[in-house]
Amino acid sequence: MLDQHPVATGPDRPARKQAAILEAATKVFLDNGFLGTSMDAIARAAEVSKQTVYQHFGDKERLFVAMVRAAVDTVADPVSAEIEQLGSEGDLAADLNELAVRQLTAVLQPRVLALRRLVIAEAFRFPELGQAFFDQGPGRTMNGLAARFAELAREGRLHLDDPPAAASEFNWLVMAAPINEAMLLGRTTFPAADLAVIADRAVATFMRAYGRSRHTDR
Repeated sequence: MLDQHPVATGPDRPARKQAAILEAATKVFLDNGFLGTSMDAIARAAEVSKQTVYQHFGDKERLFVAMVRAAVDTVADPVSAEIEQLGSEGDLAADLNELAVRQLTAVLQPRVLALRRLVIAEAFRFPELGQAFFDQGPGRTMNGLAARFAELAREGRLHLDDPPAAASEFNWLVMAAPINEAMLLGRTTFPAADLAVIADRAVATFMRAYGRSRHTDR
């Protein structure tokens, strides 16, 4: 039966129904790709009418873009929140290590990897998708890191004169190898022990380059 997805009554109902459609759209798009997905299929998966889907998103293209943005935000929001707290408890290297593990765990989820592949596959049809994915994913992370690294440099806890470059270096020290293995070699599983090693090495390299001890030990 259509339009029977559990939703709240009152002012929250449209938001809940929209979230249900986005969740259903994510599964259907990831399973079938853009061309293989119909609005009928999304409506069935969300247990709403096709008219309801159109009322919320207008057409399949706009729903596809909204789905990608929402999925990336789900991954990026907790990472961004953690970036803002880097070093607040005193042990910057430990915080960076925890952040690196969180990044790896989030980005290497099979669903997120599938989304990345889908965005790449549709880059020519929807060039704005690649930009949105970057801006709200790695771009948002690197911007947040740059801002926090600048604060830590002013406090004397990091020694750097180009926070955006340092942020990019940290991000790709953490992410480059596993992302390449996932995208190019088809690796689908990353045990926690492997992620811990990647994080340890990335943070050690970063702190050798920018940490306080590099400069105070001279």
